[in-house]
Amino acid sequence: MSPVHALKWLSLIPLAGAVLGCGAIEPPPRIVPHASVTFDVTVPPDTPGSTSITVVGSEPALGGGAVPGFYLRRGPDGHYLGMVRLPVDAEVSYEVRSAEGGTPEVSLQGEPMPRRTFVVHGDMTEAASVVRWGAPGSARGP
Repeated sequence: MSPVHALKWLSLIPLAGAVLGCGAIEPPPRIVPHASVTFDVTVPPDTPGSTSITVVGSEPALGGGAVPGFYLRRGPDGHYLGMVRLPVDAEVSYEVRSAEGGTPEVSLQGEPMPRRTFVVHGDMTEAASVVRWGAPGSARGP
């Protein structure tokens, strides 16, 4: 190989480095394990069967705190169910709402219920019972 050919080949090394990422080694992306969380919500007996129920929570899969959140499906037993994948060890806060007007649950005395919280420790079921719905249009901010 002549010196001219060798020089041409050596001049390609910076070009190859630029095309292939400058030779920098990046760490692999962080893998966050997730778990299946099933929400099992019992609603007051006077809740119409056609009512949509949502879970509005702190995780993006639950709306990130914004209405409408994550919709649940009504089961044959009248419970509303839904499964979502959430990061393991995440502390999740949420509230249950009737999708009609975003009406939140209230206590028997009519006071807004505090947000429920739990920590995801693996596949699990989060059960909640709604005692009473607030008046239509009484939706509070997320």
